[in-house]
Amino acid sequence: MQETEMQYALQSYVSDAEPAMGLTADGVLTAGRRSRRTRRLAGFAGAALAATLVGIGVVVVSSGTSTGADFAAAAPCPFPPGPRPPGVIAADQPLPPEVREWASTSVTCHLNDELPRLLPDARYARVPGAPAGPLLGFSHGGEPPFGNRIDAMALIHDAEGTGDLTVMVGVVDPSMAGQAVDECRRSTMGKCSVQSGPNGESVLLSTAADGMPAELPRDLVARVYRGHSEILVQVSNTDRQVVNGNAPVATRPEPVLSTDQAVQLALSPELYLFP
Repeated sequence: MQETEMQYALQSYVSDAEPAMGLTADGVLTAGRRSRRTRRLAGFAGAALAATLVGIGVVVVSSGTSTGADFAAAAPCPFPPGPRPPGVIAADQPLPPEVREWASTSVTCHLNDELPRLLPDARYARVPGAPAGPLLGFSHGGEPPFGNRIDAMALIHDAEGTGDLTVMVGVVDPSMAGQAVDECRRSTMGKCSVQSGPNGESVLLSTAADGMPAELPRDLVARVYRGHSEILVQVSNTDRQVVNGNAPVATRPEPVLSTDQAVQLALSPELYLFP
C-alpha cells in the first residue's frame, strides 16, 4: 500500500468511525509498534508507513491548517554536537540518554545548516502538535522501534506553497539493508527503486505510483542504510492538515524537495550517526 493510500485510509477511519480526536498520537504510536514487531519494517514500504504513522498522529489530532503557522528562517546550530558519547548502540535497545541528546543535536545542526542551502528562499514552521519545533531533532523515548531513533519535522513554505518534511535517523541491525532491498525489488504495492550510494550505501526511493491523479497529494521517500544507521527523508506537497475530517490537499505543485535533493539529504555524512 502506498503511503498516501494508507494516510487516506486512516483519515477515512477518523471521519467515518469516530470524531477526529478519537485517533490519538498514542494510539497511532501503539499501532506503529505493533507493525514494527510484526514486520520489523521489513522493506521500504514498511519504513515509509512507520514514519507516516507518526506524522499522521500529529496531523489528525490537530484540526487546523497551516495558514496561521509562524514561518521563520532556520535557526543557527545551538552548539556543535562533538564526538558521539560512549554507550551501547543496538537495534533492540533504546539509545542511552547521552547518545540520544548528541544524536538530537547532530540532526538539528545538520538540518538547520543544509535545508537553507537546498531551499534558499524557504521558511519553516512547527508541525502542529509535534513534540519539537521545525528542524529540531527529538526522541519519542521508550523502547525500540521509537526509543532508538531521532526524528525531526517541519512545515516548509516558499513561493510555490507549503509542504512538509520528516527526517528519521534510527538504529537497525545491518542485515536490515538486504531485507529492505529485497522487499523493495519484489514490491508490487507502488514504485520503489534501489540505488547504491557513493560509499556503498543501500538507497531506496519511493515515489507516487504511475497513473495517480494529478490533483492528489504527492509523497517522496528516500531511505538509506549504512552500518547500523537507517536514514529516512520524507517530503510531501501538502501541509498534512485535516480539516473537518477531510484528507489533506495539495498545497504546492510538487514535494518540497526534488528526488535528487531528498536522496542527497538522506546520504548526508552528518546523518550517518550509528556506524
